[in-house]
Amino acid sequence: MWAEFKEKPFETYFLAEMARITDVLFSPDQTDEGILGFDGAFFVPDPHFRFLFPFTRSRRWPHFLGMTASEIGDLGGALDARLPPFNLNLFVQYKRPEWMRRSTATEWASWNEAYYRYTIDQKQQGLLEKVFSAAAGRAAVVYACAAFWTNRDLFALAGTNEIIANSNIASADLLTGHNRFTYTAAGGQGIAHSDPERIESASLDAIFAAAAKNERLPFTKHVKATADLIERSLEEGSADYVLWRSARDAILGGDIADDFPRARGTWMDAVLSMMAFSQAFEIRVAAVGIE
Repeated sequence: MWAEFKEKPFETYFLAEMARITDVLFSPDQTDEGILGFDGAFFVPDPHFRFLFPFTRSRRWPHFLGMTASEIGDLGGALDARLPPFNLNLFVQYKRPEWMRRSTATEWASWNEAYYRYTIDQKQQGLLEKVFSAAAGRAAVVYACAAFWTNRDLFALAGTNEIIANSNIASADLLTGHNRFTYTAAGGQGIAHSDPERIESASLDAIFAAAAKNERLPFTKHVKATADLIERSLEEGSADYVLWRSARDAILGGDIADDFPRARGTWMDAVLSMMAFSQAFEIRVAAVGIE
């Protein structure tokens, strides 16, 4: 039985909770709402933050085309001054669980009780492994899936900020060669299949604690490093690379792309690369700052 909710509401509540337990969290998305069109810019320390900027974007990138490269840089400088520094990228593949309650379920013998299950897409898994390898310790790459299946539980747990506490986290680098993952409870434990292998992944608390040792970078430098990590993970000329480039062009939209070169190499261009990656591969990217 599939969970009653889809990935998106689960992702929304999960991300909002992460913002509360970190010092700063930024996650761009495809929405056209909010400051600069960013869907998940959290921990804004100044209530008058949006007045730093001469405009708020309500549509697509054309609103930026009148800005010079130096103005883009000045805007980034204002962000750097106001936001705490960042020291981790969290790449998350959100999953919708199946609730397996019958003894005829394929993996029943591994648990001998009801369990949750999701499928590992091999193309996404391969990309997650490349990201993990290229990140050299500055990124965590995980699957996140609910350890509950009803809408009632989703909304109740969201109301008490307990979505993460009731989710299962699996490190993508531990799932190489497997096509399904099962678990019975929240936390980091589960079994990877088809050849059953017990997996124990680090919790988000442990991931964030380790990240505190990383170099802390200002916002603009961090997102540029993130975009570089993404591009290094995509082999130029590969199908993944072509898809990512197509997603970038789609976000810019038609003739707008021809006018955008003035922003190439800027922090704004880096955010565009992050957005395109998330849309092309349904892998969410969150820049995180931890003291």
